[in-house]
Amino acid sequence: MGQLMTTNNITLTPPATRMSPPEDLRVIARTMGTPSCFELQVSNLSRSGMLLEWDTQKFRLPFRENTLIELEVNTRFKGQPRKINCLAKIVRRNTSGDTLHYGIRMIHHDEQEHLNWLSMIASLEKSSDQSA
Repeated sequence: MGQLMTTNNITLTPPATRMSPPEDLRVIARTMGTPSCFELQVSNLSRSGMLLEWDTQKFRLPFRENTLIELEVNTRFKGQPRKINCLAKIVRRNTSGDTLHYGIRMIHHDEQEHLNWLSMIASLEKSSDQSA
């Protein structure tokens, strides 16, 4: 992925390619260090993060921008780990109707978890290339 140079000599990096999640992808989130967990839907994902959704009719989530959250990403994606644990930061939050959207950036605990995440993303990229 290259960088773009503007006329004002400001360097911009293009956004990461977003992909649809596998149907069985489940994300459990909680504010770092707290016991309450919430299962959020995944709207899309990329190498650097995810867009998560929450139905505001259920109840209000305690997540604000810049909140650090612990994630448990569960999938049965063929050949991939079933669970990836990591930290993430909420970088944006907005509402559309009854849906609250959280844009999160992944901050991985350790190298193996990061490699597991990248492996899952690479498999999704490969499968989306084959179906296109």
